[in-house]
Amino acid sequence: MVLKRLQFLRSLQWRLVTIFILLALVLAVSASVSLNYFVELFFYDTFKAGIENGFEYWGIDDEDKPTKEEIVSYLTANNKANAMSLFFINNFRTFTIIDKNTNEIIYTDVKSPYRETLREDIIQSRNYLAALAGGKGDKGKLIRIGDKAFFDYARRIGKTDYILYFRYDREEWAGAIGAFNDIIKLSFLIAVIFSLIFGYALSKTITVPIVNLVHKAREMAAGDFGHVMEVKSDDEIGKLTKAFNFMSKELKNTLNQISREKSKIETILNYMTDGVIAFNINGQVIHINPVAKAILEIDEFDFDFNGFSKKYNLDVSIEEVKYLEIYNAKEASINIGEKYIKIYFALFTDEENNADGIIAVLHDITEQQKLENMRKEFVANVSHELRTPLTSIKSYAETLLDGALENREISEKFLSVINSEADRMTRLVKDLLQLSRLDNNQMKWDMQKINFETLVKSCVEKVKFESEEKKQSLECFTIGEAMEIVADKDRIEQVVLNILTNAIKYTPEGGKITVYIGKMYSDVYVKVADSGIGIPKEDIDRIFERFYRTDKARSREMGGTGLGLAIAKEIVEAHKGTISVTSELGKGTEVTVKLPVCN
Repeated sequence: MVLKRLQFLRSLQWRLVTIFILLALVLAVSASVSLNYFVELFFYDTFKAGIENGFEYWGIDDEDKPTKEEIVSYLTANNKANAMSLFFINNFRTFTIIDKNTNEIIYTDVKSPYRETLREDIIQSRNYLAALAGGKGDKGKLIRIGDKAFFDYARRIGKTDYILYFRYDREEWAGAIGAFNDIIKLSFLIAVIFSLIFGYALSKTITVPIVNLVHKAREMAAGDFGHVMEVKSDDEIGKLTKAFNFMSKELKNTLNQISREKSKIETILNYMTDGVIAFNINGQVIHINPVAKAILEIDEFDFDFNGFSKKYNLDVSIEEVKYLEIYNAKEASINIGEKYIKIYFALFTDEENNADGIIAVLHDITEQQKLENMRKEFVANVSHELRTPLTSIKSYAETLLDGALENREISEKFLSVINSEADRMTRLVKDLLQLSRLDNNQMKWDMQKINFETLVKSCVEKVKFESEEKKQSLECFTIGEAMEIVADKDRIEQVVLNILTNAIKYTPEGGKITVYIGKMYSDVYVKVADSGIGIPKEDIDRIFERFYRTDKARSREMGGTGLGLAIAKEIVEAHKGTISVTSELGKGTEVTVKLPVCN
């Protein structure tokens, strides 16, 4: 309650009322002081003029030398009427005759109790001292001694040794001054009342718009920009209201723009594929997007920049940014499990170009790294695949040149090996060229409507002899109605033959191979299931990689290049189909190819 009252007293409205009251007080005090001064001055001038006129009517000038007896006789009790008529002596005006040589009082009409100290008071009077010096003691200064206040006047009588000293008690005009002061006090009271009324009314015209502005400012601080304040005047308050409305409108537009930009940036950060972590200059996290948490495989990022750097061995600290004004961009690479992460650091600054924080951008380069590893492995495999037959060809050719050519049996055997290795190189180059055309979309497709069942069964017949040589059981079953697709017959046949030959190749003698042809929803499929050696679980996801073999030595002995399934996958996907493999080591493999049916 007390606090509310103090706040009220500090309000502009109360200050304005206080100013009016203070103005009334200043006017009242000024009037009182001025009135007291001029009233006292008027009464002193009247007192002085009466004395000087009395001397003039007495007939004594500066050259006369009346005797002591004459002076006393003229002014004392015997002729008291003379003194009263000449100098207007009354109960408030007294006179005293003093011998200037001895400062002794010859006569006085001052009453007790003031008579006891009269001589000492007169001696200390400036006007008396002035008269002793030969002048007039007519300085109109109010003298206060104890509870007595008065004016005095001193003058030498002719060329005698006597001084006539007068006193004029303030009591004579104190009543008039008191009455005037009472009037001034009443006027001041009335002025205060009117100041409160008019000051309050006038201040309302100023404070009410300001209070409304304060309320509106609070609403704006809370986010409400919907109301426009009414402009009720063309004065400074009205101009302030107009400026406030303009500021409110511009601030709303600015905040909306900032909000849109903030939303846009947050959306970009939240849905970008790179992780972003922003730290302030003290190393505290101010933003982290979901991708960064996913890349780092954490749910909560609860450490600062130095903790982040230490955890992942980044070799950078926030102090480098904080105390070194120039900071070059830095990057680092880390591994998290099987993921490869590249981290880029970028400094951001304030409006004065001082370091204000640092941003860490996390880029998951796992796929790029895998592709790079595959590229290196591919180059190594191609080099190896080419070097092996070239080494054989060169070795046998050199042996023939060294004299083995004359032995026909050895020559034919060596030439047969050379021819076989040359065929192997031809197949390899042919497959590489086909993959290159597929990768670069340079393959020429002969798309036509074909019967999928007929095509698959034709491929089964082509490999039947090869399976019979290994005493394998090769069966083909059709499920459902006749099926037609739009495809390049030769390429699809290449895919099916590759799958069938792989099944025969990796199924031991006496094994079983079963082919299923059918339709499921809007796709046709061919499934080749064998009872062969199977594929290890960890290798299934990689069998479509180029030159990838689960058993490289055995596969190479069987004449494979390691590109067949890679080519098959490219061809199937070019026909908007899919190819998948399921297998269990030692229990066989199932390869399924799905292609869209012809509409």
